[in-house]
Amino acid sequence: MHNLVKEKICLDQKIGKEVSQLLLEGDIIVPDVKPDMSVILQTDSSVCINKVELSNDRVNFMGRLDISVLYLAKGAEKPVHSMNISTHIDDFINMDGITKEMWGDVKASIANIEYKMLNDRKINYRAIVDVTVSGEYSEMREVVVDIDDIPESQCLKSSLNLNKSVENKVDKFIVKDEITIPSGKPNIREILQCTVDINNKDIRVSNGKININGELTVTTLYKCDDDISVIEFLENEIPFNGAVEVANARDDMFSDVTLTILDKYLQIKPDSDGEDRVIEIEVTISSIIKVSMIETLQVLKDAYIINEKLNLNKIPVKYPKLVCRNKNQTPIKEIIQMDEGTPDMLQIYRIAGKPYLDMIKVMDDKVLVEGVIETNVLYVAESDNTPLFSFNTILPYKQLIETKGTKQNMNVSVDVNIDHIGFNLLSGREVEVRFLMSFNTQVNEEKESIMITDIDFCEMEQESLDGFSSISVYSVQPGDNLFEIAKMFNTTINEIVELNALDNPNHLQIAQKLLILKKV
Repeated sequence: MHNLVKEKICLDQKIGKEVSQLLLEGDIIVPDVKPDMSVILQTDSSVCINKVELSNDRVNFMGRLDISVLYLAKGAEKPVHSMNISTHIDDFINMDGITKEMWGDVKASIANIEYKMLNDRKINYRAIVDVTVSGEYSEMREVVVDIDDIPESQCLKSSLNLNKSVENKVDKFIVKDEITIPSGKPNIREILQCTVDINNKDIRVSNGKININGELTVTTLYKCDDDISVIEFLENEIPFNGAVEVANARDDMFSDVTLTILDKYLQIKPDSDGEDRVIEIEVTISSIIKVSMIETLQVLKDAYIINEKLNLNKIPVKYPKLVCRNKNQTPIKEIIQMDEGTPDMLQIYRIAGKPYLDMIKVMDDKVLVEGVIETNVLYVAESDNTPLFSFNTILPYKQLIETKGTKQNMNVSVDVNIDHIGFNLLSGREVEVRFLMSFNTQVNEEKESIMITDIDFCEMEQESLDGFSSISVYSVQPGDNLFEIAKMFNTTINEIVELNALDNPNHLQIAQKLLILKKV
């Protein structure tokens, strides 16, 4: 009776990917306490998914669409006002094979959004949201890795490099801070707009936790308390660092972390002199964490025993292998010229950019990505009709990313972010915009292999043993090795090596003649 050595291995398996679109439409009504609209100055929108639930063949997801509007009010003074709405999202996508025990990831982005001013109290919006759902699970398999009571030379083993998921986790953390109005700027009467972006992310895995560092770029537009027609602008960088407990994490692993702003809360507070010059800010950040590791396993590929017949029970398996993982940064610089009909710029308040990835082309050792940056310029206008104006444009980008080992049939994912935005006002009609973009790239190869789950042993029939010649001369064929030849003739590698005085048993020549004696 031979003793099989078995191990349980964990193989990541993809359920699939489903893509769908949501149509969200409705009306934005000016609150009763605010004046009628004259002109829409700027609109901003974002979408987030804050809850995912899996059931049999179905992925439910919940979230919201946030819209903010800056508008110029009617009246001689033409003051600027703002309003915000949130639309609840509760929908599902069918995905064959998924169950509640698996892992589902839902990503949403705004493909297009249009606004129509119906009257001076109502705006109609129509948004198309792209939703991508992917599912995966970990499959446990018990496979044979060795037979512990036969010579090592009679076991043929192969090495598997697996990209193995260690833990998937959804968590959130809160960043709190206070923004003080710099001296020289007036007190706050009303906050018109506040945008928060996550930049310069740095993710590190340590034992038992994931360390998350970065910066919140907070841009605030507010009305002054002494003159409602005066608009002031602030930009602040709030560093944050924290740790998410992940019990099975180790410092030799790697992680994919998606950070999303779920909520932000602002409150105007008095300073030590009792003046409204402090903004208390609280931001809730969602973190979707996937921790992985590269595991190298030695598994039994084939085996034989002298004078015995082995029936190998085999199964085909698929598993991902990490080929390349890197982060690149590149600057994108463009000069934007204002369209005809837009007022000249006196001062730029804010330039915002949203990157969109349109194309990924996989080549040998390289990945080419192309896309656009949806760019918005908010500025003080040289116009008697409007104190502020907003201008939108699309800037293309292209980046060639070095990814050693990549082949055209491999799976590539690229996460595109803008880490920093800078600008230089060249004239009333031109502005130079600088984006520092980062590309987090991961390349996986879907591998296939045959694994042995069990072996049945039985004595070789006498008829088979009699079929071996006492002396054989074998001519080496392309792809042959001594293991296969020894197994074919029911002998050992050592006997073939000694009988043929082979200096280098690992390098056989095609058509080389080998003398083989029948083993008694």
